[in-house]
Amino acid sequence: MSENIDDFGREYGRLVLKELERLNEGQNEMRRDFDRQFRELNEKMSDFKTTEKDVEELKEWREKVTETWSTTQMQQSKNEIYKQKNQWQKVTGIVIAIQVVWILILAFKDKLF
Repeated sequence: MSENIDDFGREYGRLVLKELERLNEGQNEMRRDFDRQFRELNEKMSDFKTTEKDVEELKEWREKVTETWSTTQMQQSKNEIYKQKNQWQKVTGIVIAIQVVWILILAFKDKLF
């Protein structure tokens, strides 16, 4: 009977040890899972902070651009550029016309005078 009690004690000790090892492995697995999730969360937070910083920079840039160059100012500038371009075309046309008239006068000066 003493042997049965010793066998039972050893068997019980092995079962308890096996259960403790299983619980320890489960706890280690849970810790690894938490560490992995924590790293993923940190990466996402880092990405979010980077995106947030980019948005802030773009917002500041937009305010600066809007402050210095409004839509009406852009339209006025475009109109001024086209106006100046048309004036240069007129001046060029007048110069060419004067040159043609001058050439004709020189070509036919003997017949006119």
